[in-house]
Amino acid sequence: MIGIKELRQTGENNWIAKYQGNYGLYTIKISTHGKKTVSYSCSCPSDYYPCKHIPMVERAIAQKIAVSEKKGKGDELHLEDYIKNVSAEKLRGFIINQAKYNPQLHSAVLLEFASKVESTKGNKYSKIIRKALASASFSDYEGDYYYEEEGQEIDELDQWIEKAWNCIKLKEYEEAILISKAIIEEYSQWLVDIGDDYSHLFPAEYKSEPFNIIEQASEHRDKKELFDYCFSEMEKEKYATTDFHDGFQGLLESLALTVDPDSFIALQDRLLAGIDDKSSWGAKRILERKVNFFKRLGREDKAWALVKENMQIESFCLDVINRKIEEKDFPGAKKLINEVLEEREKGTNRYHNDIWHKLLLNIAQKEKDIPVIRELAYGFIKTGFNDEYYKIYKAAFAPDEWAGEREKIISHYSKKNYFSSSAADLLAAESDTGRLIKYIEKYPAVETLEKYFSIISYDYPEKTLDLFVKAISSYAEDNTGRSHYEYILSLLKKISKIKGGKKAALDLVAEFKLKYKNRRAMMEVMGRFK
Repeated sequence: MIGIKELRQTGENNWIAKYQGNYGLYTIKISTHGKKTVSYSCSCPSDYYPCKHIPMVERAIAQKIAVSEKKGKGDELHLEDYIKNVSAEKLRGFIINQAKYNPQLHSAVLLEFASKVESTKGNKYSKIIRKALASASFSDYEGDYYYEEEGQEIDELDQWIEKAWNCIKLKEYEEAILISKAIIEEYSQWLVDIGDDYSHLFPAEYKSEPFNIIEQASEHRDKKELFDYCFSEMEKEKYATTDFHDGFQGLLESLALTVDPDSFIALQDRLLAGIDDKSSWGAKRILERKVNFFKRLGREDKAWALVKENMQIESFCLDVINRKIEEKDFPGAKKLINEVLEEREKGTNRYHNDIWHKLLLNIAQKEKDIPVIRELAYGFIKTGFNDEYYKIYKAAFAPDEWAGEREKIISHYSKKNYFSSSAADLLAAESDTGRLIKYIEKYPAVETLEKYFSIISYDYPEKTLDLFVKAISSYAEDNTGRSHYEYILSLLKKISKIKGGKKAALDLVAEFKLKYKNRRAMMEVMGRFK
């Protein structure tokens, strides 16, 4: 059944809830300050922020607090009163026994006291996090919808990442590093174990945050030890299949700046040598790392040389072209752009050429090459109106020339037997409201009138109002459902702004109340119109 399945307080100001929704079990986290929510998250797939689950959980929290306060009045129980006379041995035994059957207590004890345990065999946090991940359940997320979603949170992992950040705040850098290493090693293995069918469900932050924590802590620890750790650890097969390499490479890059720059560059060169296609995404990532690293070292000359040597990478080619444009080497820039376009025509990648044509247009404007400006700007408005390029195209014509050219474009846009928003947009841009309202009259849909009414109503208020009223009446007849009624209400508010529109809107509401009196949702929505 849909609803809140679990709600518990995880800290003085922190709450976590489990909500059974239409597409699985969602995790909602809320942090409060007093009675006010200061942060929240929900793993549901909603595009709305906040989603509808946040206020639901907020109400449940308020209700839980109210019930607790009501019970406590006059009969408040203080835990310390009950345990202050209990021996440490008995209390220890009680906690150990209870933790066996209470996962929340078990996790809380480990989070609080694991740092106090000395370990001579490996990382003391590895076994804890391995066991926590083994108990993590994701069976509720197996619906097809979630195969497209990333964001199923693992509470146990969240808690340990938060613990590591807290260690940074407390300057317990060694503990922060140990926790982060354990997360990297155990989470990657866990992803291997559960398989590719599920590994994509979980937030990318689980792969990136541990590296961010280590990078922060590295400022206070032995960077060489961490550098060597990354070099040896990242060679393990499990990282190749679980996509942790970016994390290792990013951390290595930061550490290498002061530890061993040459080794980092040599590593990138070895990786690049293993890729046959130097224009591939993999090659691009490696070359971008090298360029960025040289820049961080202050070696702009090396970075720029690498960019120029690898113009098969589109972003590098763009950098070179933009620099040529800045240096006013327009022939050189155009030559490179045309080479790119020729290569694309030969292959299958003919899409996304706009960026190159925009560069050519930019150069033509700088060179005041009117024929080329016209040709390129028209290319951007040929298939649909675009205000930016319409203005550029228009500016390339003398006023007496433009009148004829404008008619050609309008004819081109409106040659089909249906409404063309491009034709209407051009008429609006030309402030030709007389022709615009006649064109809209041929296709009087509410969406069209909603878009253009503010333009045509100034010169033609009565005609605009008449068209709008007829369109709303037609829409109301053809559409039922609350969302449609809410849309009609928004349209009524719009026509109220037109001269004579308030009366027309009230008349429409009165008509709807008589004609559609059996549509209860519509009557409720129309009742809100004032």
